[in-house]
Order: sequence, then C-alpha cells, then structure tokens
Amino acid sequence: MLKTNKDVYGYNLVPQEKVFVHYNTSLLFSGEYFYYRVYCFNSESNVLSTISKVAYLVLLDEDQNTVFEHKIKLENGLGQGDFFVPVSIPSGNYKLVGYTQWMLNETSRFFQADVSIVNPYQGNQGKILSADVPKDSLDNPNTQGLKGNEFKIVDGNTKTDLKLSTDSKSYGKRSLVKLSLETPELSATEGNYSLSVRKRDAFTKALPVGAKNFSTLYSDAVRSLTKSSGALVFLPEMRGELIYGKIVAKEASFSVSKQSVGLSIPGKTGDMKVVLTDDTGNFVFNLSNRNDSDEVLIQVLGKDKENFTVQIFEIPEVKTQNLEFYQFKISPSLKDKIVERSVHNQIDNVFYSVKPDTLNALTNAFPFHGTEIETYKLDDYTRFGTVKETIVEVVENVWTKKDENGNEVFAVRGYYPTVKKQQNFLPLLVVDGVFIQDQESIINYDARKIKSISFIRDRYYLGAQVFEGLVIIETMTGDYLNSINNSATITLSSLQVSKKYFRQNYNDDESYKRIPDFRNQLLWQPNVKMTKGKSSIEFYTSDVTGDFEICLEGFKDNGFPISIKKYITVE
Repeated sequence: MLKTNKDVYGYNLVPQEKVFVHYNTSLLFSGEYFYYRVYCFNSESNVLSTISKVAYLVLLDEDQNTVFEHKIKLENGLGQGDFFVPVSIPSGNYKLVGYTQWMLNETSRFFQADVSIVNPYQGNQGKILSADVPKDSLDNPNTQGLKGNEFKIVDGNTKTDLKLSTDSKSYGKRSLVKLSLETPELSATEGNYSLSVRKRDAFTKALPVGAKNFSTLYSDAVRSLTKSSGALVFLPEMRGELIYGKIVAKEASFSVSKQSVGLSIPGKTGDMKVVLTDDTGNFVFNLSNRNDSDEVLIQVLGKDKENFTVQIFEIPEVKTQNLEFYQFKISPSLKDKIVERSVHNQIDNVFYSVKPDTLNALTNAFPFHGTEIETYKLDDYTRFGTVKETIVEVVENVWTKKDENGNEVFAVRGYYPTVKKQQNFLPLLVVDGVFIQDQESIINYDARKIKSISFIRDRYYLGAQVFEGLVIIETMTGDYLNSINNSATITLSSLQVSKKYFRQNYNDDESYKRIPDFRNQLLWQPNVKMTKGKSSIEFYTSDVTGDFEICLEGFKDNGFPISIKKYITVE
C-alpha cells in the first residue's frame, strides 16, 4: 500500500516494464514442445530491464482456464522455458500472456499472442474443425495468419545491418547446415537474440508476434494509471519472488505487531530468512535464492509462536477480460497430413531418452556462511540410538544443555570461548534446510534416520535474530519438513531454469544412424549473443522434407528490434 505521498513519489520513480516473448511456433500438436525466450524491457529506456528478476507466462483457453502458468527466472532481463503439450489438452485456440508482477499495476500492456493446438487423440474437434477452409490457404504458407490479426505485419526481412545467410538453399536429409551471422565492422549490432529453425506449416495459423511488431504495438507501454496515497500496488520482484502473508492472533490480547516470522526453503540450495510483521501483522518475504525446491515453510518465531496462525496471500490472477482469440480452423481434407505429423511426433518421443535436453548447472549457493563448517557423516562412525547420544560420543564442540525453562537445547563452542555468551542466544538448528525451534524434539530423534550432522562455530545473524553458531542436520529421507506443526507450508510453482537443448549431430556418429529422425524443429537456440564480426551456427536436417523457416528475433543493446527470416528446403 502507498501509505504516504512519499510512497507515491517513490512508486513513480520506478519505471514500468514490458515483456516480449519469442516462441518457436503458433501451431502445436500433441507431443510437441513449445519453446520460448522472454525479454523484459524498461518501458522508458527500451533497454533490457534490471528491475524484475521474475517473469510470468500464462497460456489460457477461450474460457479463461489456465493451461499452464510458468514462472521464469530473469537474469539481466532475459529468461527461457519450454512446455510439452500433453494429450490431455484439447484442440482449440489459446492465448499466451506474458508479464511481470510489477506490470500488474498496468494491466492493459501485457504481452499477448495467439497459439493453436491440434490434438488428434481426442474425439471432439469442434472448436477447430471447419469444412469451409479454402484449399489454397492450406497449401500456401505465405498467407499464414494474415486474416484476423489486429496489427500491421512488418516484413521480417526488412533491411538491417545484421546479415543471416546459409551455405546453400537446399539440403538433403540429415545434412549439415552452416548458418552465418555477420555484421559490418563498425555496426552496433551487439545484443541478445534467439533462433528457431522449424518446418513451415501447411495450415493457416496465427502469425507469431515478432520483435519489430512488438516494438510497434508496445511503443507506448509507459505508466498510464496514476496512483494516490492509500492505493494498493504490486511490488516489483527486484531480488526474486515475493511471498505475502499475515499472522493472526488466536486471542485478542496477543499483539501481531513486530513479531518475528521465519521462512525456510528446504534443500541443499535453499534459503532462510526472518522478517518482522508490521502493525497489522502483515509480512513479505523476498526469495533471492530458490533453485531446487518448490516447498516453503513459514512459521512464527519465539516463545509465543503457539498464539498465532499464519496466512499466505495469493497473488490475484492476471486480469484478461475482453481477450480476442484467433480462430484457427482445419478441414477434414487435412486428415492425412495430421496423421503423418502425429506419427512423426510419437516416433520422435519414443527416442527422446537418447536425445535428451540437459539442465544448465545451478549455482549451489549454501545458505549459511562461516569461517568453517565441520561435518560428521554418521555412517563413518558407530551408530547410537539418539541424536543426543551421537553428540556425546561422536561430535566435538557441540553438546546439549538445559535452557532457562528446563528444555534441552543444543550448544556450540565458539572460536572465542573466553567471551561471555548470553544465555538466550541459542545456536540456529536447521534440519533438511528447515529452521527448527523445538530443539528437544531433534535431540531425542532416532539417530539411525540421520545422514549427517554439521556445525558452524561462528555467531550467526538472521534478520534481527542472533544465534551462537549453527547445527545443521540432514536426514536420510530429506523430508523432515513434513513433520512440523504450527506453520504454513506452501508449494510454489517451479522456476523455469536454463537448459541446453539437444542438437542432433551426425558427424561420424554411428549411434544415431539407425534411429528415426522426424524433427520438425531442427534447432532452438534461445541465447544467441551477437558481437561485432562473424559467427557461425551449425545444425543438421532430419528425415522430414519440405520448406523450413529460419527465424532470428531479438534486440540490440540499445533496444532496437531485429526480425530476420530466411528459408531453406530439405529434399
């Protein structure tokens, strides 16, 4: 909420954003992949935005039902992802909507594009079947999508100082294609681009929104709605995802103001945070480090934790009233083409295990820092019945004691034992990445279920909380989160992570020669980084013949859009 005029002034200082999505096709069949690259821009400067670290991409059907909602991690305004079209999604026309949470304050400027899906495995094809589709529009890809689009089509081959060329115009099956990107010596074409090579469809489909059309359509995507004090606004996710919530007192005598609330993300690359509630019990967490876990635990901290419950606020769904959908249609005469493509997809998916994509390595950011961490892997020692017995017999510099209330707690010997410690500074206890307040429950826990015990002897600060060291325990199953009460466990949607997509290579590789290759998508390269001079990209054709479109979309570093299309033939 913008509580004061000063808040309103600060809100107006932050530029609005706009999102462009380059996607590989506007027509998908069941069993195919939808690939995309997200570009997030500062609406005022038209360069890549450094404001939001998360973008959202939603696919909606004509009844406004969500088919998928992807959360994309942005790095310097760029992100990527993909979606496999399952047989559970019916044939129909869909709308792709892209935005950031900061853009929810300006609901009219979301990125929108039309996508159609053909699912031949379901009986009801009423939404796309028509007997009135002109035959010439089915066989002439040059007319694709011209009808019903609300924007002016910009020629993808408009003259530019970035030149795309191939070593030939036609190729045989499973042949090497050498693609060159060349810029003049003095040309400022440094920027970020994405590249798709895909067979041209013999169907009339919605024309994909290119970078140049985007720049025309969204040239005025600056702040249009004025705000005043008292207005509710969505904050930009400047360091990561935001989680909003509040604590509710079980009795009116308990104050919800200035209470400590802790957040834990389980996993080896998780995170922990502590914040204070405001006067009405509201809190917000900023997740800057979430990689391998979708579960989040939120709990009230302190001796009065039992007096409160935790509520999590849902971010409202994007407002998408008055959407107009492109009406993709097919005729019964296309049955053979549809069957052929579906069979190709089935065969290609059968052999996916020998042609997999790979995830780019995640940064393994250990959430705790200290001068040194010491670890005891319990399988290396004699096993004892409880954690307490194991601490006594195996682990040095850690012991248990009674606190002022008579509860048994951990203690960690610091590096400077002559410094008097305050009794209320306990070590931070973390089990499977989760902050544990009831230390006695772990002290008496079955040690046979424990994989390792680690500790750090430094004093540790988490928000306003001070801890005398850390005790870090990993269980055999890694799911201690499931046994914790008096907390709120929420499941976040997974972040789309960067992938290195499989690229077929027939160069002296005998292992692929007996494997069918029915790829319609010959190449998807979401991160083409251009510099001055000449660069080359190589890929192989498949067993599919016909015309293929090479589509390069992107933007120079100054925000100038680039859209280039070239065509090759496979015979």
